[in-house]
Amino acid sequence: MAKHLFFLHLGPEAADLAAMSDALHLGGVALPDVDRDLLTHADIEIRRAHRRAGLKRKHVEGSWAKVCRAAFRTRSHCFVSMPGFFGADGKQAALALDGLAGMRVILVLTSGFEVEPPTAWTSLVKDERTHVLPSHLGPQQLAAQVARIALIEEQARLDKRLVKIGRRRKKVDRQLAA
Repeated sequence: MAKHLFFLHLGPEAADLAAMSDALHLGGVALPDVDRDLLTHADIEIRRAHRRAGLKRKHVEGSWAKVCRAAFRTRSHCFVSMPGFFGADGKQAALALDGLAGMRVILVLTSGFEVEPPTAWTSLVKDERTHVLPSHLGPQQLAAQVARIALIEEQARLDKRLVKIGRRRKKVDRQLAA
């Protein structure tokens, strides 16, 4: 079975998920069933900023794992906006990506074209799975771009599958002719 896509939005501001949900569903992308507080705690956990937030580590421990499990439970492509991850270092980015093993991570960066994408993330995710978008996109426009990317990824997966089936068919035809 094909891996599901996990669209990880990094940017200076969080995306308005309520306004995006309908447009995301057009591309087959779901939102995990998590509340904003859990996403905030996940951000604090991964960036190890619990002291600056006035929290103890035990209050935020496991938050990112809960987000990842909720994404797996959707059993479809998933979109999560984590604006604080933009400033994460390489080890923190690797820790966040470890929780997403089993899903294909697509980075959606809305930092605009003036700010260089964070190398901590771009070094860990393949270039063809990193998409830099303008920073002035509204929620509907961002959702449309994510849905477009999801459809492009699905088409590429199906094209690759057709090539594989074509090779098998040729192999069977050769065996039958022999």
